[in-house]
Amino acid sequence: MNKQTIITILLAVIAVAGQGQVKCHVVGTVGDGVERQTFYVAQQGTADNDDAKWTEVNVKDGRFALDIVADTTEMYEMIEDYWQGGHFALFLVENDTVRIAITPEDDDARLEVIAGGPEQEKWLTMQRMSKALFGQEAEVIEHKLDSLYEDDHVYSEAYRRLMEERETYDRANPDHVHALETIYARMDSMKHDKSAYSPEARKLILADDSLHAQVDAWTKAYKADHPMLYGLLYLEARMLYAYDDINEVQPYLDEYHQLYERLFPEHPAHQRIALKERGLRLQPGQPYFDDYEAATADGETVSVGSLYRGRVAIINMWGSWCGPCRAHAKALIPIYEKYRDAGLTVVAIAREWNMDSFRRAMERDQYPWPSLVDYQDRYGVWEKHANKNGSGKILLIDRDGTILSTSNDAEELEPIIKKALNIE
Repeated sequence: MNKQTIITILLAVIAVAGQGQVKCHVVGTVGDGVERQTFYVAQQGTADNDDAKWTEVNVKDGRFALDIVADTTEMYEMIEDYWQGGHFALFLVENDTVRIAITPEDDDARLEVIAGGPEQEKWLTMQRMSKALFGQEAEVIEHKLDSLYEDDHVYSEAYRRLMEERETYDRANPDHVHALETIYARMDSMKHDKSAYSPEARKLILADDSLHAQVDAWTKAYKADHPMLYGLLYLEARMLYAYDDINEVQPYLDEYHQLYERLFPEHPAHQRIALKERGLRLQPGQPYFDDYEAATADGETVSVGSLYRGRVAIINMWGSWCGPCRAHAKALIPIYEKYRDAGLTVVAIAREWNMDSFRRAMERDQYPWPSLVDYQDRYGVWEKHANKNGSGKILLIDRDGTILSTSNDAEELEPIIKKALNIE
C-alpha cells in the first residue's frame, strides 16, 4: 500500500446543458517548511467571500489532488485563505492535468503552476522566455531594493510623516474617514511622482519602471503573435482587480480590443468584459441604466428603475460591512432632508451576506430612506456597476437618466443637486 495518500475532491460546476464538457485533474506537492495544510480553489472572480463557492483542498503527506468538471475552459485560482488573502496561483481548467508546486517563502507559501494543458503551456512558455530575457536584471533591482527595506532607507521623510499621521486616525471611526481618504490620496500622489522615496530607492524604482515597460512591450508583441486563451482570461482577471477606476482599467480594455475582441468568440469572457466595460462607462454625462433588479429587505424582487426614472435621484450602493460607505451615506442625510420635498430621492442598495448585520446597520445609522438588498450577489448589482471587487458607490442621476456626478462627497453633490432641482 502506498504510504502517500491523495485525497481527491470532486469540484463540480454544473453546465447549462446539465453535463460538463471539460474535465481537469489538478495535482500538487507541498514542500517541507510550509505550515499551511489547507488551501482553497474556485473559479477566478466568481466566489469572493462566499463559503459555498470555495472548495477546500487538504494536504496529506505533502500532496493534494482534485478533479474539476466545468462547462468550458475557465481560469481558476488556488489561494491560501480566501478571507485573509495571501499568495495564490491562477490556472486554466482544460481536458488535461495541471501541476502546482507549493514551496515555503518567508513566513508564507509560494504557489506556482509548473505544468498544464495546451493553453496553459502556451502561457508558461511565454513566461519562461520573458524570464530568460529580463529575469537577471529584475533580480538585481529586487535585491538592492530589499537591502534598502532592511535598512529602512526606502521612504522619504515627507512620506514617513504622512505614514505617522495616518496611524493617528481610527479607521473604524466614521468621522475620520474623510481625513484618511485625504491622506491616502496624498500618499498615492507621492508614490506616483516618486517623491515618496529616498534618492537611492527612487533611482532603483525608476530603473524597475523602465524594465517593466520593456517587459510589457515584449509581452504584448509576443501575445499578438501567439494568440492564447489564457491571455484573454488573465486580462479579465486584471480588470477585476483594478476595481472601478476607468483610468486604471483602460490599458487592459485597449489591449482587449486590440488583441482579443475577435478571438475565441464563443467564450463567455467576452460577455463578462462587455458588462465590466459598460459599468466603467457610468461616468458624468453618460446615461444610467434604464432598469435592473434588487430585492426589498423582505426578499421581494423589485424594479430599481421604477424608483429613479423621471426623478433627481442619488443611487447609494453601500453595505453594513463597509465603514466608508456608511459614513458617506450618513453625510447624505442632511442633504436628503433639505431637498426631498423639492423632489430629491435616494435609492439605496446594500450588498450583503448577513441580513442581521444589514438590519442592525439600518437601525444604528437611522437612514430616513428604505434600502434594497442584493443578498449574496443574487442580482449582480455590483458587477453591473463594474464594482464587483470594490466597496460602495454613489451616483447622482438627473430626471432624464443622465449621470450628473459620481462623487461621494456631500458638499460637492449639494450644488449639483440644487441645479438639477432648479433651486436658486
